[in-house]
This record gives sequence, C-alpha cells and structure tokens, in this order.
Amino acid sequence: MSKTRGSERRARNGWLAMRSSAEEEALIRKKAADAGISVSELMRAATLGYRPPASKIDVAALTKVLFEIGKIGSNINQIAYHLNAGRPGDVMEGSIESALRELDEWRTALMQALGFERSRKPPA
Repeated sequence: MSKTRGSERRARNGWLAMRSSAEEEALIRKKAADAGISVSELMRAATLGYRPPASKIDVAALTKVLFEIGKIGSNINQIAYHLNAGRPGDVMEGSIESALRELDEWRTALMQALGFERSRKPPA
C-alpha cells in the first residue's frame, strides 16, 4: 500500500503508544525526519511493510543527479564526435578521464545518499 487516499487516512482513528527511552525516541524521530516521513509512516513501514511515500527531498536530489549525469553524457558525446570526425586526440587529452572521474563522483554521492555505499577516498 504505497499510496493512501484521503478517505483512508481519515479512517485511521486508532491510537497506538509505545514506551521508549529518551535515546530511542530521539533515534526514531531522527530516522523519520531523515527519511522525510512522519513517525507513524515510519512505524507502518517497519511493522506492516508499507512503502513510505517518496519525499520531496528525494525527488529534488534525483533531479539534480539526473541533470548532472545528462551534462556528463553530453560531454562524452562531444568527445566521441570529435574523435569520430578524425580530429587529433591530443585536443581531447584529459577530457575523457575528467568526465569519467566526474561521473564516478556523482555515482558515489548518489550511492551514499541512498545508503548503499560508505564514504571512500576518490580515485587518484
């Protein structure tokens, strides 16, 4: 149940409470805030397997990543055009390496933002 219609939300009039330490409460509230969802949505996701709605922060971040990847793709396309046109490779020296390095940086940032990869040193 990934989307909840307004009538279903209004039908949620039950109330559940749980005991927790101050540290647990702070951690639960932080996890919900980090995910851009309410504590109730976090609990539904954890206990009932509901998929929380995508947060606006995620959409904005993904839009930025897509934009940057598009720019990198355009650069690589221009490099390929020059090479295929028979222009000397020394004109493009470093361009491919630079584009690939930038693409790897964005990939790493995206993977870290999604929680799939820990911080690592950039390649030399």
